[in-house]
Formats: sequence, structure tokens, C-alpha cells
Amino acid sequence: MAYIAPKDYATDVAIFEKVKRTMEGDLDLAWMTHIGERASFRPSNPTRGLTLDDINGGGYAPERIPEIVRHNFSMAPRGAILPPGLPSLGYQVNRKSDVWSDLAPSLFEEAKSRRWAPARDVPWSALDGREAGSRREIAMRQLSTDLCAIGLVCADVPAYWVWRTNQEFHEVKYLMCVQMFDAARIAEAFRKRALYGSGALGVDCKPLGELLKMLLAADGYPQASLGMNLLLFGWVQALARALEAAADNAADAFLATRLMQDASRFVAYGTDHMRSLIHTRPGMADQLAEALDLFENGLVGALGAREVIEPLVLLAGGLEPVAALYREAAREHAGRCEAAGLGDRSAGPLPRFLELISG
Repeated sequence: MAYIAPKDYATDVAIFEKVKRTMEGDLDLAWMTHIGERASFRPSNPTRGLTLDDINGGGYAPERIPEIVRHNFSMAPRGAILPPGLPSLGYQVNRKSDVWSDLAPSLFEEAKSRRWAPARDVPWSALDGREAGSRREIAMRQLSTDLCAIGLVCADVPAYWVWRTNQEFHEVKYLMCVQMFDAARIAEAFRKRALYGSGALGVDCKPLGELLKMLLAADGYPQASLGMNLLLFGWVQALARALEAAADNAADAFLATRLMQDASRFVAYGTDHMRSLIHTRPGMADQLAEALDLFENGLVGALGAREVIEPLVLLAGGLEPVAALYREAAREHAGRCEAAGLGDRSAGPLPRFLELISG
């Protein structure tokens, strides 16, 4: 083990004596004299239940978190009494604007209320009787393979950062945990779609892998969030709409609508995170814009890869519907970037790519 406790508690005579006195009824109760701020929180909407926003008030409110946390590096939850000598867990993300979004609590609650289970909720029997070797079916299995890869890596990204993030930002940490589950469910659902019946997985896509590697290798959490939440899942959201429009059975239609629903939470957090970050630290805008250039270049590689664009062409019935999908996704992405304070994206890699495929 890398960390060893400061004493051998099993042989500590003082601890033994304290436990013995407690068992004999000699209660110290010193902890009862140090209680955090008293609160009286109730559900604002009884039908919805007690939410995180309902209990975020007074000294427990996220507004009380300083921009740079220097007072708590322990496991203690925000608002708890911090006695001296607490062990440091070595958090690396201690700056509020690096992770914060006011939407995080509500997105966490929404994710729980809209959970679904691919094993039983997808009407899999709607796929029965389909011709396994048809070009359309093989195309859907290839896109399912791509989405499985996206889900697996996008579960890894928040997993990499959640334990590095200070406990004071617990709402965002909760959301990261939900993102792991949502991404894992995407991987599960589309793996099952590829393999159902006489199925098979498709071909791994090298350019898509390069983009996903960029997310894992991001310099900091703001860059990782920018690439995964705002950019990649913006495209996944648009892809889900296209899959729903192209669906010719209830199973694919269900998968597309749930993919769109789950992707929307990633996008909402990513957009608000960037907006909040740039509002707090305007000097970050240029740095993030440079990172976005690199991510967009990676996305162009993925969108142009045969393992991505050709299955879309087969499902959509031609290149023009796919070009229209890409144009609309790029337009929405540019709007989100502008709203977040990332500036005009008309000179970035995506518009140049769109000119190429539209020409």
C-alpha cells in the first residue's frame, strides 16, 4: 500500500482504554458540542421529493465554496466540522470554476429519474426476423460498435477525474458518477444491439480512437469536459436524432430516443460548465478555444472515417442527408460555443470539413 496509517491502532493502549470506558458507560460526547449549522430543509416539490437543490442553503450552499479550496482536503462532506489533523486525500482539482455548473445538482436528479435498463426496457423482439446480412443491418451494427467504444471511454473519463476532485464539489462528483453509469449503459445497450440475434460487432475505428484518446489525455478537467461533454456528446445527440429518424423498428427507435436523452445531460453540463468557467476566469477563453481546435480536428477525423460515415450513408439513403446531419450538428455546436463564451467557430476545423463534403 502507498499510504500507511500513522499508528498501529490494534495495539494502541490509549484507544483500548477509551473503548473500555465507553463500554462501561463512560460516554465523553465531546462531538455533540460541535455541530454544524442547523438547517430545516423540505422538498420544494413533494411529488419530486427532496432534491440536492432543496438542501443547498445557508452554510451548506455551494455559493459558500471559495474559488480555490484551501481549508479541506479530507473526506469530510461540505459543511461538516473539520477537527485538526484530518488526513489529506491529495485532491488535484481544488478550484471551483474548474468543475462547477449550477445545473449539476438538477442534472444528477434527472439522471436518476430517467434511468432505464437495456436488458428489459428495449423491445428486442422487434429485431426478430431481420436479414442478418443486409447492408442496413450491418451498417447499424457498425454504428453500434462505434457507440460502444464511445460509451466505454466516456465512462473512463469521469472515472479518471472524480477521485481527484475535492469533496467540496460533491454535486459535480455525483454527476460524474452518473455519467459513468450513463456511458456504461450506452456501451451495454449498443453492444447488445450489435450482437442480438445473428449479430456481430463491427470494425474498430482508428480516427475515433484517436479522438477518444485525446479526451483521456486532456491536460486538465476543463479540457476533458470541453471535449467530451460539449463537443463529442453534442455530436452523439445529433446522431441519436438521425438514428431515430432512420429507425424502421421499435427497438432502434427506443435506443435512439434514450441515447438522445442521456447525451443531452452531458451537453447541458458541458455547456454550462464552460459558461461558468469563462465567466469566472475570462482569461481561460483563449486556452479553451485552442484546445477546442484540437478536439474538433479529432472529431473531423472520426466523422470522415469510413467506419462512421459509410454506415450513416447506408442508413440515411445517401450522402446529402448525412451532410445535412453534420451541418446541423456543427451549427448547434457553434451556437453552444458562442453561448459559453468560446467565441466564433466559423474558422475552425468543422466548417472546412463541411465545405469539403458539401462541395
